[in-house]
Amino acid sequence: MYRQLLEQHIEVNAQREPSRSPVLLREPEKSTVILPKIVENEKKSEEKEDVVEKAGKITEKPNSQSTSSEKENAGPTDPIAQKIIDETSRLSDRQREILQKTFTSIEQDCVRNGLKIFVRLFAEYPRYKLIWPQFRAIPDSSLMNAVELRRHASVYLKGLGKIIESMRDEEELRKSMSRIALAHIKWNVQRNHVIHMIEPVLEVVKECNGYQLDDETRQAWTVLYQVIANLIEVFRCRALND
Repeated sequence: MYRQLLEQHIEVNAQREPSRSPVLLREPEKSTVILPKIVENEKKSEEKEDVVEKAGKITEKPNSQSTSSEKENAGPTDPIAQKIIDETSRLSDRQREILQKTFTSIEQDCVRNGLKIFVRLFAEYPRYKLIWPQFRAIPDSSLMNAVELRRHASVYLKGLGKIIESMRDEEELRKSMSRIALAHIKWNVQRNHVIHMIEPVLEVVKECNGYQLDDETRQAWTVLYQVIANLIEVFRCRALND
């Protein structure tokens, strides 16, 4: 009943536009050798050969020191950075392709589809409404009319869109994932909250893609949300240890 009541308002409220929320190593300098002025040609030639040989030895030494210094300064890999790499690497190229393809139809109406996700989440887990301070004072019967929820629904899907857009850029994907994870920590969003969002998201993915949801698509979206959920815990643990 609660879910039906909330979903009645989606079509009406979705028509409104959401308010805007508020190591470089320097190469060693080449050694400069000044040849002594010698009158005799034979001695001059011998001097040149000797100097060239010595110059070769000089240029080898700085290169060897530079390599050694580089190894010493490399240091161990940052454990947080490595965990981010490990998590994002779970998404295969095929899964990234599926995510980009199926999200295209969802982003065409961020407000309505975002509302659908939160309606279904709150219908299944009503207490989750208390996670967000802006929703706490709003009665359940009025939640779908609230500009706060419409704004949040739009921001939520746009944030998800940033992640989807960066699927082909590994570095940018890690940055996007990290930003999302860090943003959720301050609201005390935990791993299970994100995991419980998978089914509502899958329902919307299905509706927006001709009511088709094969195993590959389900798995791709499931892995994406598992990665986000795991990264939230990674940054939470770091915050607790700092």
